[in-house]
Amino acid sequence: AADAPFVPPPASWALVDEPTESELHASTPVVALSEISTEGLSLLDLEAGAVGTVDGAVLVLAGIGGPDAVRKLLAALPPDFPRPVLVQLRLDGGRYDNLVKQLARVSSLPVELAGPGQALLPATVYVLPDGVGLVADGRVLAFAEAAEGDVIDALPAGDSAVLMLSGSDPARVDRALALAAEGGRVAGQSLEGCYDPAASRLLAGRSLPLAAPAELALSLTERWS
Repeated sequence: AADAPFVPPPASWALVDEPTESELHASTPVVALSEISTEGLSLLDLEAGAVGTVDGAVLVLAGIGGPDAVRKLLAALPPDFPRPVLVQLRLDGGRYDNLVKQLARVSSLPVELAGPGQALLPATVYVLPDGVGLVADGRVLAFAEAAEGDVIDALPAGDSAVLMLSGSDPARVDRALALAAEGGRVAGQSLEGCYDPAASRLLAGRSLPLAAPAELALSLTERWS
């Protein structure tokens, strides 16, 4: 018990201030149905909003102790980073709108809340709330309602990366290793300064690299520059 890390009470876990009523209304634009035309769109266009293609994506996994690591990672990515960045960070209470605002303050890339039917765009950060998964159709990646599959399984292995930061679920390490075996990049947060390094220790045991969040961002930039 003496070696257990101190965990602050749940009341102190809030990420940012509650959004005001005006902010909530401002974030939900009203579009008249008469302005939406479906002529000439395929089923994929309608469901995924596909406006382009991407070759792969970067998936960032985190949990307890992870928000700070994610902030440092995003702050070190350049504004022209050419891949979508997906952030899957489990939050008690599900206040992902607050997480989006928090990350947008430090990221030079736009930060959005992912929703089913939304196609992925390059140079964009997406926060994945509970219940949102990923589907692939050729080079088109889109968000969908989560089924039994893991987001990792939908990533195009040859041009994607998975980063496991503090608090990542160790049970997902095997899926990340499968991606690495097919040519994907997999790395974890360095043990120093990592609040919950369980997943990182498993990656290190399989000879996969560990680094500080800013160094991981530099490695991604060099890979896709």
